Amino acid sequence: MELSFFITLCVLGVITLLTENRSILRYLYIPVLLSFLVVVRLNAFVFNGFEIDILTYALEMQSTSFDLYYVREFIFWFGLRIIYYLTQSELFSFIVLDFFWVYLLLRISEYKDSRRLGKGLVIILATSFSFFFGYENIYRQFYAMVVSLYAYSILEERTGRAILIFIVSIFIHNLSLFLIPLFLIRRCYTFPIKDKVILSSIVASIYILILPSIMSFKDADPTEVDLSYLYLFLFMTLFVFYIYKFRDNVFRFIKIVPSILPIIILISGFVLHNQEMIAERLSMMFIPFLLYDLYLFSNSIKNPLKRKAFRMTLIITFTLPVFWFSSSMMFLN
Repeated sequence: MELSFFITLCVLGVITLLTENRSILRYLYIPVLLSFLVVVRLNAFVFNGFEIDILTYALEMQSTSFDLYYVREFIFWFGLRIIYYLTQSELFSFIVLDFFWVYLLLRISEYKDSRRLGKGLVIILATSFSFFFGYENIYRQFYAMVVSLYAYSILEERTGRAILIFIVSIFIHNLSLFLIPLFLIRRCYTFPIKDKVILSSIVASIYILILPSIMSFKDADPTEVDLSYLYLFLFMTLFVFYIYKFRDNVFRFIKIVPSILPIIILISGFVLHNQEMIAERLSMMFIPFLLYDLYLFSNSIKNPLKRKAFRMTLIITFTLPVFWFSSSMMFLN
């Protein structure tokens, strides 16, 4: 049933992007997305699905420990306990959390200067493999990413609030610390874009040199297949393509897609240092930021055919991998 819902969601997403029909998005896609998430949780808590990590989080809801492990990311762990205390149900606790991140995603998708389907970003993200593995598996990291992405989306207009929300994301999952270079290059007071690039690059380089040893990150639990080089190839391909496209004004490209440069620096560094696990985890967090920038760029495309083709490329590129990997298909079957 979960596979059928996911395929339905993908098809609806494609139709909505092609028609740019806001009514389909509002009255059909969003209800189906919420229904799909309910099915995902039913599969975990009622039908004994493959969501082992989600069940582990469910056990933690009843924990009373105040060990450092919980305190350093207290907003997630203690928030989880509070929601469980109010609902007295692991299933409903996750449904509440899921519905809230969908709400945040809709807020993230709000663009003032939108051409037709401005909120269509929710379509591309909801079925992307980085989101899929997030709400199916690495939920704490996923939630920190959604919260920090919301902060990123309001950074230019409400800087103070964005910084506060970003700090919240750090205490949901400490891995959010690695997102600081992305925030610096997007907005750093009134610095010109060249200075933002330099500052962001320096901070990203410091992370590569210092943070792995300070935070004791290591590949103690590597994934079954090393995808770090594949992620690096994806980011580099996009970077080279757009550098060529904007070769007359490279800084204009950096201003349009600010996240790409610090992403490449960080992922390149960790891949070169054989930090497979960090590179993969960070790539999963970085992809939604890149998609945010690219979808925002799509709003500036005046030609309807080119705009739709660009958005279709995004949804196909980042959704198809869900069907390629056996690990993701185990969740859906």
